[in-house]
Amino acid sequence: MTRTALATAFADSGLGVRRGVVELAPSTPAWAETFERVAGVLRNTAPACVAAIEHIGSTSVPGLTAKPLLDVAVALRPGTDSADADVDAWLSGLGMLFRGDRDEIRPDRMYGFELEPMVRLANIHVVPVGSPDLSRYLAFRDRLRASPSEREAYAALKLRLATEHPRDRLAYLAGKEAFIVARRGS
Repeated sequence: MTRTALATAFADSGLGVRRGVVELAPSTPAWAETFERVAGVLRNTAPACVAAIEHIGSTSVPGLTAKPLLDVAVALRPGTDSADADVDAWLSGLGMLFRGDRDEIRPDRMYGFELEPMVRLANIHVVPVGSPDLSRYLAFRDRLRASPSEREAYAALKLRLATEHPRDRLAYLAGKEAFIVARRGS
């Protein structure tokens, strides 16, 4: 499978965020459907070091206003020595763009998928199974799925921040951080 299979999985998804712009869209069932198609392509092509593929981020929460950008966590089995090289070959072979390694800002190894330059459709977050980062991603997603009041409060915050920072993604992300940290338990 190649980039074409992944591109087909994104057909009619309503996803796509132009770099440098903070845009939000109302939730749509197409996001979950797109994740299932994308996850199918990923699972069918994944190297042995991949243990799980999870839908994370705001598009994984039904009813939540979100940047129309699919966030996917790829969880790696512990003790897989060649994982970085295997994952890089796998995701690059699907047309993913390497976006950076884990560092003081980013808790994971990151890849992005674009069908046209500067318009991101997906972020792929590569993390170890059992890592605190993966646990936090899943706990925050599950909390928002379970609590309409938390989901509404988060949506209101995101809308305010998008209005205040329409061309400053870093300010938008920083503005959400206190809400996220308070609700993920760390």
